[in-house]
Amino acid sequence: MSYTQNLWRCGCSVALGSFIVWQLFYLTVANSLETLEVVTLRYPETSSAITKALDESRAGHRSALGGLSSLVYAVDKYGQVTEQPQRWSLFAPNINDQTTFLACEFRWNDSDQSTWLLSDNEPSDASSYLRYAGNRIRSIEQNLTLTFAFEPGESEADARQRWAEQIHDKLATDFDILMVWASLRVEEFQADYPYVATPDEVILHVRGFEIGAPGREADQTSLPYCMAIARWQPAVDYPRECLPLEAYDPVTEQFVYQTWPSESE
Repeated sequence: MSYTQNLWRCGCSVALGSFIVWQLFYLTVANSLETLEVVTLRYPETSSAITKALDESRAGHRSALGGLSSLVYAVDKYGQVTEQPQRWSLFAPNINDQTTFLACEFRWNDSDQSTWLLSDNEPSDASSYLRYAGNRIRSIEQNLTLTFAFEPGESEADARQRWAEQIHDKLATDFDILMVWASLRVEEFQADYPYVATPDEVILHVRGFEIGAPGREADQTSLPYCMAIARWQPAVDYPRECLPLEAYDPVTEQFVYQTWPSESE
């Protein structure tokens, strides 16, 4: 065997060994971070501080973790790029207390009234319903929705600011899917009503239902809540530097332009 072949085999062996070592290191660190978040849930103040620090680190910002922030950021990005995030989310202990659905509101400039197109998955009776088939559509909509709730001890102003950041992040990552979903809803509406003009505004809403704790029924009189997340105006020429969707700002209660996400987001 020639020197070049030996060098090639040696290089491949080193590369493979390095990948295996890194993969084992990644799995250990990623699962340890996930375990840390789960274990501290019984200590609300500690859990909140750790979750905040990890979220800041994963976003590439400076956090209370100090020098570990870069490691957390690298581990999180590697999991995203390789499609192997380590998230423990089977059914427990982080069980959701809300279920949410997407809805479209159509508006026309020459009318004060609007038309709503609810999700096919939204139940007419939130206390008793069963869904079968159509799982792919449900999965897509589930990944496009957000949950708007108050954290323990959180003021309304702080909650609205946090919701605004959630909406911004959702549009930054999923604006293209949201655009396709909104376009399909418009096409569906116009197929049923071919003589109705194309809506001037298409507003995407999240409609949320509370899931009552065992032995306690949710308050049906206040359900569902409804929160806008984005607006699309089909006939408007959006600035080139902005997304073709406007983000809803719960703080100002207005729709605002959002610039295209950078590679670091």
